[in-house]
Amino acid sequence: MPEKLKKRVLIIDDDPQYMKTIREWLKDDYAVTMTISGEQAFTWLKDNWADVILLDYELPVMPGPQIMEKLYDNEATRPIPVVVLTGKNDRESIMRIISMCPADYLLKNISRDELLEKLAKVFKNIHR
Repeated sequence: MPEKLKKRVLIIDDDPQYMKTIREWLKDDYAVTMTISGEQAFTWLKDNWADVILLDYELPVMPGPQIMEKLYDNEATRPIPVVVLTGKNDRESIMRIISMCPADYLLKNISRDELLEKLAKVFKNIHR
């Protein structure tokens, strides 16, 4: 599929190796952009659109919850579904993430097939 016809996934994560893995998994089905910080993501979003954002919960400088708050406060980015990525699967961490009302959340140890399935589900639930 031509790149411009693919849905665009923006990954915000400070782990370059993890992002490269996710990009490899998604590149056949999605146009993937990677940023290592909230600031970088907001700069990119000024001139670009993402159909979904994969957001690391634990980022330095501007953590995931703060980035989500800024996304939701901005009329232009509010409609973009956010899927939170986390390495923590304890009840307290998951409840904190759910309280932020993301489109979904994923544990970072997710498999390629599970990730593709979750993204397909998120896109299916979007009514634009």
